[in-house]
Amino acid sequence: MENEECDVDPLDAFMEGIESELKKNKTNLIKKKEKVINDKKISFVTGVAKKKPNQESTNNKKKGELLEQNQDALEYSSEDENKTEDLQTMNNNLMVNKTKKLVSISKDDITYLKFEKCFYVEVAELAKMTPEEVEELREELEGIKVKGKNCPKPIKTWAQSGVSKKIFDALKKYGYEKPTPIQAQAIPAIMSGRDVIGIAKTGSGKTLAFLLPMFRHILAQDPLRAGDGPIAIIMTPTRELATQITSECRKFTKYLNIKVVSVYGGAPISEQIGELKPGAEIVVCTPGRMIDMLAANGGKVTNLRRCTYLVLDEADRMFDMGFEPQVTRIIDGIRPDRQTVVFSATFPRIMEVLARRVLSKPIEISVGGRSIVCKDIEQHVLVIEEEDKFKKLLEILGKYLDADGQKSAIVFVDKQENADFLLKELMHAMYTCLALHGGIDQTDRDSTISDFKANKVSVLVATSVAARGLDIKHCIVVVNYDCPNHYEDYVHRCGRTGRAGNKGFAYTFITPDQGKFAFDINKALELSGLPPNQDLLALFNNYKSRQEALGRKFVTGGSGFSGKGFKFNEQESQLVNEKRKFQKVALGLQDSDDEDPEAELNQEIANMLAPKKPKQKQQTVSTANGTNQTSVGTPDASAKPVINHSALTSQEKLELAKKAASRINLTVKTASNTQAFLKGEMVHLSDADTKNLKLREEQKQLMQN
Repeated sequence: MENEECDVDPLDAFMEGIESELKKNKTNLIKKKEKVINDKKISFVTGVAKKKPNQESTNNKKKGELLEQNQDALEYSSEDENKTEDLQTMNNNLMVNKTKKLVSISKDDITYLKFEKCFYVEVAELAKMTPEEVEELREELEGIKVKGKNCPKPIKTWAQSGVSKKIFDALKKYGYEKPTPIQAQAIPAIMSGRDVIGIAKTGSGKTLAFLLPMFRHILAQDPLRAGDGPIAIIMTPTRELATQITSECRKFTKYLNIKVVSVYGGAPISEQIGELKPGAEIVVCTPGRMIDMLAANGGKVTNLRRCTYLVLDEADRMFDMGFEPQVTRIIDGIRPDRQTVVFSATFPRIMEVLARRVLSKPIEISVGGRSIVCKDIEQHVLVIEEEDKFKKLLEILGKYLDADGQKSAIVFVDKQENADFLLKELMHAMYTCLALHGGIDQTDRDSTISDFKANKVSVLVATSVAARGLDIKHCIVVVNYDCPNHYEDYVHRCGRTGRAGNKGFAYTFITPDQGKFAFDINKALELSGLPPNQDLLALFNNYKSRQEALGRKFVTGGSGFSGKGFKFNEQESQLVNEKRKFQKVALGLQDSDDEDPEAELNQEIANMLAPKKPKQKQQTVSTANGTNQTSVGTPDASAKPVINHSALTSQEKLELAKKAASRINLTVKTASNTQAFLKGEMVHLSDADTKNLKLREEQKQLMQN
């Protein structure tokens, strides 16, 4: 027993020591003093009181949660949750910033720098000319026509245009001997600071007509500083035209220390941003990619504050419905006192009205007629069957393409798949050819154009992407393998040959079922001074008579710009109505046996306004001899009675219309009751409505069974 009492567990001894220390600490914290006051013994107890935590504060503290499924992070705190929420908001902000929004700055808040745009000084030789001599000179220059006040006189030589010596030497180097008619009149007008509308035939040198005044305009302004945008912007509808204008521009800018940047879709945007961000005086662009550049990085890549010279090349297509909103957005960001120049080979009056909205008191210059094929192009139109077109194409290519490969041809088709198919067929026929259409990657399109310009291939198969602006000097023949669908497209396709005074040939294939295109092609032949094609006239007259027999109207003089939207014919509209009814049945909005009371009312009112004589029903009866006899009599009793609206009085017609209207009101009332019932509202149904609902439910159950 003594040994057991002596053996004490060390852990118990340790715990007893801790308890004794705690008791000592409590006695130290709580001190008791006794004092005698007025013969009364009073004790004072002093100690340290700790504040009890509030229940609200404990609730506010978010404790960690234990995640059973996530083995990588067993302990999950609310701080991590807040971080994830912050990441989500940051991601949303990034997505908002990625949207293409142009920086909206009011023009009243910007102080624009002053600039000069009138540099033209008329030489003494032109100043001495009388108005009669000026008219004779314009008539000699392919009949220049001018609309607008105070238009300068046309120049005769480059020395009279006022260009610098560097540009004058570059003109001599590249073989520009004298100004073309459009250049002779447009250059002094633009150098005078006026807005200009230039309309001239294809291959007449319109590009140089707005480039030379642009160089003079840029050199007269202060050099670009950090953060400044371009001084001149040239907008084009196609990427190929943008690259061609850029290469034409660089022929002169390398002598003037001016930077040119080409901005168009399909190419990597990072490379274009790298070229544009340091600053460039001239930007050649397509509208969509230019908006991307203006919106990139919050508008820090480039801006339009320094832009004072704006060019719209192929302006009729720029103001078409596809480009007009984008062009308008860009123009709204440019200063209002800019100089705007508009050029095209075709310019319908509809597009001219849109173009004049962005111009200020413009001068309109037209050379050699409005929207016509160049007189240097020999036009041929062949009415041919579809299966014979390829043989005829091989015959034409064999006639005009020489063995040395110095001449080339462009074959236009209407679809991308047709271009690829024709490319394979021509390669089987041992022709070196390439295809160009919108479905090809941009790098391949650029290499195709460069190879064709370098005369590495003899045939280019293309859609209307290549119809505008391409300048191929060695192209001798153009073949419209698929007939163009409007007049302007025909003019621009034919304009790819016969450039800069060279002779060219244009062949157009039209099949007998394409009579609706015959009028526009015949119109182009007549405006070019050629006799009308009798085969085309016969084809168009046949098409017109067929349309009149079907009760359809045909408006002559169609254009690719005056579309008024798609309209259904009578049969197609009926199919659409039937499809809508089936959709209503599928969605439960209307039963399949419901009639359309509104359509019936419209039909009955139409019958009232256009009364017709009742037709007697003919019945065919087979006799014993085997012959059929036709008898005229009354219809069966099961058939609906035919109402003769011509015999009804006005009062009876009104009653009939009221009955039809009441059926519409009944249908609307039933639909509103159904919607209210679905919402859980109380609906008071009549006995007839209750019976109808029961019948419908029984029919649905039968259909389901």
